[in-house]
Amino acid sequence: MKKTTIPLIRLVPGLIIGPASWLGPYIVMNSLFLPALIQHLDAQNKVGLVALFSTCGMVIAAISNMVAGALSDKTKSRFGKRTPWIIGGAFAFMISMIGASFAPNIPTLLLAWMIGQAALNFIVAPMVAWIDFAPKDGKGTASSAYGGLGMALGNNGFNVIGALFLSQFRLGFIIFGIITFIGVLIATWIVREPSNLDEKLPIKKQKKSHLL
Repeated sequence: MKKTTIPLIRLVPGLIIGPASWLGPYIVMNSLFLPALIQHLDAQNKVGLVALFSTCGMVIAAISNMVAGALSDKTKSRFGKRTPWIIGGAFAFMISMIGASFAPNIPTLLLAWMIGQAALNFIVAPMVAWIDFAPKDGKGTASSAYGGLGMALGNNGFNVIGALFLSQFRLGFIIFGIITFIGVLIATWIVREPSNLDEKLPIKKQKKSHLL
């Protein structure tokens, strides 16, 4: 079976914008808005609650990352195997962050944040697999675009903007959730993953779900 490739002129911008769009807002919300909201809801127990959110988030992220990768591997759709999950994850993440912004108490915030952690990994796991679409002689370029430029931009490019919303952290959840969704949409539009409806899966996997 012929391997699907995407020209670097489309793949590289997507691999820069994509990870920057989820990583940057996540870092801002995790490091600035979430502690501020926990402080607002239960200042007395802030330290323990931040640790609880972090621990639960790591567990949910690890599980959902594996599930997202496995599901996207088995997906067939006219938008390819990765794009439906990436867009779905971005939409769910945006909704969960909007939910977090309106959380009236810690249990509601914890639920919204855990849903957001799971949704985020339905962006992360399939998006990393975009690197496999690079032409044989462009793997290094694609990998550098994702890990070097995209992740670096996400790590360093949003903190200053996020600090402007620190006094309005509930609004910040909404704004940065929307930024993630729009950025991911732009990245998927640029990459334009081809249909894989004619892709032949191994016999044992042919009865798996076909999307769209």
